[in-house]
Amino acid sequence: MSLLVPFLLTHPGTSVADLAREFETSPAQIRKDLTTLSFCGLPGQGMGDLIEVVYDGDRVSITENAGIERPLQLTAAEASSLVIALRSLAQSPGTVSHDAILGALAKLESVAGSRVQSPVAVEPAPTSDATDELRAALERDHAVRIDYWTASRDEVTTRTVDPIRLFRVDGLDYLEAWCRRAEAVRTFRLDRIGALDVLDEPREQHAGLERDLSAGVYTPSEHDLDVTLDLTRAGHWVTEYYDTQQVSDTDDGGARVRLRLSPDSLDRLLTQLGPEGIASYADPAVSAAAERVAQRSREALERYRRGGP
Repeated sequence: MSLLVPFLLTHPGTSVADLAREFETSPAQIRKDLTTLSFCGLPGQGMGDLIEVVYDGDRVSITENAGIERPLQLTAAEASSLVIALRSLAQSPGTVSHDAILGALAKLESVAGSRVQSPVAVEPAPTSDATDELRAALERDHAVRIDYWTASRDEVTTRTVDPIRLFRVDGLDYLEAWCRRAEAVRTFRLDRIGALDVLDEPREQHAGLERDLSAGVYTPSEHDLDVTLDLTRAGHWVTEYYDTQQVSDTDDGGARVRLRLSPDSLDRLLTQLGPEGIASYADPAVSAAAERVAQRSREALERYRRGGP
């Protein structure tokens, strides 16, 4: 598509049919590509600063090129990076359009040729039994029963879910599904699923409920707290089990972690960590939560000493 702009700059007034023959495609695809071009430009530009495609009957010209004056030339490093990314994406367990990815990969490899730095082999990430069973459930339109461990509450619950899609973010595999227990769409990490049974019943259809994942997997509640935890080496496990927004490892084996949690989840996390897992209480929300946990512990100890409720 990017070749259309420099070609039309040097061949203004070319007909759509001639463009289709030149680029060995259909007139319908040329019109689709030209429509897409009219929404392209440099970052920060508005509608008046995008590529401008002008029609005169069936003939096409470019009157504003947004800086595209010659065909895109990828460096060897850029071509290699794109090949690696596309091959990795093609092996994702999610529901991406593999035909589109493989088509783009084939075109890139044919164009880049020897510029790709050494043959690139991408080993697919090993899939778990859960991945295979859930993919089968999606293909057969069956519901699934799972045992799921929720890290923030440190509890295992059994749920019947209607799978919507599988996807991978930051090397982790997830299931997005309609949870019949919560009566809402929920996201489940596959490595936290225990027992899994594909049920002999159809999954309920919940079209159009796929979440926008552009901002990440975790969707915070308006009541959640944005906290910074200073963890010791003993508390570093939090970085592996919680959905974090930012992690900075420290020289002593600990970490500074930024994440969003409900007040109750923060209290439970501090109870799990204990004094040996926390390096600092500098964050006011963490300090307040630690005081609540300590107060409840003192009250429980007093009741124990009295021997009564």
